[in-house]
Amino acid sequence: MRVKNLILGLGIVIVYGLVLWQGIQAFYPSPEYNDFCDVEIYPKYAEPYSVSNCTYVPTLREKEAACSKAGGLFRYNYDNIGCAIDGYCDECQIEFNEAQDKHSRTVFFISLIAGIVTLIVGYAVLSVEPVGSALLGSGIWAIFYGTVLNWRNFSNIWRFLLLLLAFVLLIWFALRLNKGRK
Repeated sequence: MRVKNLILGLGIVIVYGLVLWQGIQAFYPSPEYNDFCDVEIYPKYAEPYSVSNCTYVPTLREKEAACSKAGGLFRYNYDNIGCAIDGYCDECQIEFNEAQDKHSRTVFFISLIAGIVTLIVGYAVLSVEPVGSALLGSGIWAIFYGTVLNWRNFSNIWRFLLLLLAFVLLIWFALRLNKGRK
């Protein structure tokens, strides 16, 4: 019976994670790169491409480095034989990153709320095994999922504080659940 409960509990955690992920994706989809940036990598040329006939333009490398440092995507302009003659900084990458950051923050808060609610429900129905334990695990998973998606937006101090808070709360839950047991 214990193995069946373990498998059922694990199944609940896995399906909960999938439901959370797909629910967020269905109602608040991730930004798509193609909506911000043109994905054409190689230009179309009037004549066959020939690198050996190109002249090196040192200012292009400087422009490209400055664009990259700003977070942009440098786009070259080519002549009719395929030589880079100029370029510009396309800010589509910056806009895409901003949209991703906003999306990640929102997913973090959705997952945090879902995780806390699931932890409370799991704690309330803990006497019904494996549902209670699986819901506790699902709540922890939801908080983990949201934090991982938004990890790059946190500073080091916020990362430390979140991990410390999660650590303290897990210990508190473990102590409360095992109160009176030896």
